[in-house]
Amino acid sequence: MITFSFSQHYNGRLQDGSRVLVKCLRLKPKYSPQSLVQYMEIVSKLRHRHLVSIIGHCIVNDEENPNIASSVYLISECVSNGSLRSHLTEWRKREMLKWPQRVSASIGVARGIQFLHNVTAPGIVQNDLNIENILLDKTLTSKISEFSLPMISSSKNGKISSEIPFAIDDDSGSGSAHNQEQGEKQDIYQFGLILLEVITGKTTESQRQLESLKAQIRETLAEDPELLKDIADPAIHGTFAVDSLSTVAEVALNCTASAPGERPSIDDVLWNLQYSMQVQDGWASSESLSMSIKSQA
Repeated sequence: MITFSFSQHYNGRLQDGSRVLVKCLRLKPKYSPQSLVQYMEIVSKLRHRHLVSIIGHCIVNDEENPNIASSVYLISECVSNGSLRSHLTEWRKREMLKWPQRVSASIGVARGIQFLHNVTAPGIVQNDLNIENILLDKTLTSKISEFSLPMISSSKNGKISSEIPFAIDDDSGSGSAHNQEQGEKQDIYQFGLILLEVITGKTTESQRQLESLKAQIRETLAEDPELLKDIADPAIHGTFAVDSLSTVAEVALNCTASAPGERPSIDDVLWNLQYSMQVQDGWASSESLSMSIKSQA
């Protein structure tokens, strides 16, 4: 059992033998079981290739006040092939991801974020986009395992707002338009940190270390993008096109801009990552053709 400040995780199995993850979340003391049932029905319908699916739930009523829900158990699919970080760092246990696989995984995460930002109005933002929460299945398809689940409501004046019903420590309040935009930009920033780790294979332990890395990448892109190989994870050497790597590096810098207003939208991020993959595919094809010609010579 892994215990967090607001949740507990358990492993389980369904009757058909399928493995699942059961997460217990405490609720804010204001929601009735009836409102939670409707809410959970909506949440359970969130389906996307790059999200860990919630496949069931169980609402627990407060012992002293049965009209109030105290906690909810979320049952989700079990993605058991490790986190994205483990595929970048645990070289003793598994083969490290090469550059094409890393770009593909990053594109998957971006598509998941795009879905969350657009599936509802307002969108689902301020998601926990830690690289440890990006899981890979057996086909190396990336899935976001931790995302916000806001309750959508409308006030008497017709304004739509959202609120996280779970009793988490970091409560950002109502989902105003300003908070919505802030939440989107925070997601972009977190994704930028993931991209930096995808490129370097290393974590940034402090803000000072992060700013130093960003400055190094920025100077290298301006001087000679070929030198990015000195910053990149040695595990991907020989597997990337320089233009592909430099494109992702530029996206990472833009995503982690200090001013939220300077960070790109998730649509722009996804477009550039897909372009990076196209460049990579073209490079790989030319490399294969070159090797074929040499072997025939």
